[in-house]
Amino acid sequence: MDREEVLHLYDTYSDDVYRLAYSFFLNPHDAEDAVQEVFLRLMSRNLTLMPDKEQALLARITANYCKDCLRKNKRSANMTEADDCRIVSGDSAERLELQELLKELPPIYRAVLYLHYYVGYKPAEIARILAITPSGVFMRLSRARKLLKAELGDENIANNLYL
Repeated sequence: MDREEVLHLYDTYSDDVYRLAYSFFLNPHDAEDAVQEVFLRLMSRNLTLMPDKEQALLARITANYCKDCLRKNKRSANMTEADDCRIVSGDSAERLELQELLKELPPIYRAVLYLHYYVGYKPAEIARILAITPSGVFMRLSRARKLLKAELGDENIANNLYL
């Protein structure tokens, strides 16, 4: 893949790659490193991109890189770092509370929520990106919603997730 194509993809999708990496690490520095590594890997490989599939490819490379890093380092995400990236848009108190609750979820749930609600992928697409089964995606979404609902009370989680 030539440099111009990668630069175009970087300009278009770097924020999405950063947010997905941040959902895994909860650390802005590690997320920035992940963005650089994802686009370096993309540049070093001779890939032919299918039209309208670039975002899915970048999401898959990002998810794989993040899982590899977490597995290699066996470290938990640093919850005390300043929050540079808002997964939930807006600044209302309700959204800030939801943001804090999302930070407490395990990375596997945050990634599925991000890909489903923010990016808008269907469960089958998320399954391909994260290399899990579609039923695994449904289960992770269900468990994440249940955890959030337990913390928020009887509020409708789907209406509060503006990812």
